Amino acid sequence: MTDRLYAKYMWLISTIHDAGKISFEDIASRWDEAYVNDLHQPLKLRTFHNHRNAIMMHFGVVIECQRGSNLYYIDNPDVLENDAINKWLMDSFAVSNLLMDNRAISDRIMLEDVPSGRYYLESITTAMRENRHIVVDYEDFFGNVVEGLKVNPYFIRLFKRRWYVVALVLPEKEIHRFGLDRIKRLEVLDSKFAYPKDFSPQEYYTDYYGVFHDAEPKTVRLKAYGVKANYLRSLPLHHSQHEIEVNGEYTIFEYLIAPTFDFVQEILSHGNQLEVLSPDSFRQQIKTIIQEMHAFYE
Repeated sequence: MTDRLYAKYMWLISTIHDAGKISFEDIASRWDEAYVNDLHQPLKLRTFHNHRNAIMMHFGVVIECQRGSNLYYIDNPDVLENDAINKWLMDSFAVSNLLMDNRAISDRIMLEDVPSGRYYLESITTAMRENRHIVVDYEDFFGNVVEGLKVNPYFIRLFKRRWYVVALVLPEKEIHRFGLDRIKRLEVLDSKFAYPKDFSPQEYYTDYYGVFHDAEPKTVRLKAYGVKANYLRSLPLHHSQHEIEVNGEYTIFEYLIAPTFDFVQEILSHGNQLEVLSPDSFRQQIKTIIQEMHAFYE
């Protein structure tokens, strides 16, 4: 699929999804003003139907026509909401569309850079798609260098502006994560591996926050003070989050989650608005870190 076709498909999905129901005439009218219509060509009905078929094949999104009204709509909107890749594509396209329509004020739109997206992402996804081994030279942030590491790339993950590949390392057969911006060399081999049918990236990280996977899940309770509770309600820390006590001064949230490095950093980032109540071992861990930080300012 070319970039131009991809943009047209995403524009069509977004236009129909946002409208709820829309006639072909209105779609064609909006197409005349769309930035993806860079050749300024009218949208023909035959082309529209070809795009509908292609969208079904590539994205699994069904565009149906309501009998009588001849209005088009997304018949399975759950595919856009529940499929992580489709949701990511839609969100990315919405931002891209916004930016293209507002290039005149580009200096007033601030974005976060994701530099690791420029490193090896295409090569790794190609290897994943074809289940091919890759060999990497890798240097961690401590300066440790490993060369010629052969791995099976299982999946990729974006977290806090960094892309990671999570892979089975050979011959030890242990799963590790690798930041793409720390990879010094990467080679996709011709040899293939069998991706385990019972492996799920979502299940692998279901009890975790971030990319670390080196602790056991525990029942964690956090006390959120003041308006921080509203912040957590609008943007939960984890899918297991639920409220067990609410009053005018604070709210207590409970999670089933592993207290990994990433989760510790997230807790600390909320300052004095978030307190760890339990388990006591995790509370003491956070307390020790805060005491060490306090010593810096004495």
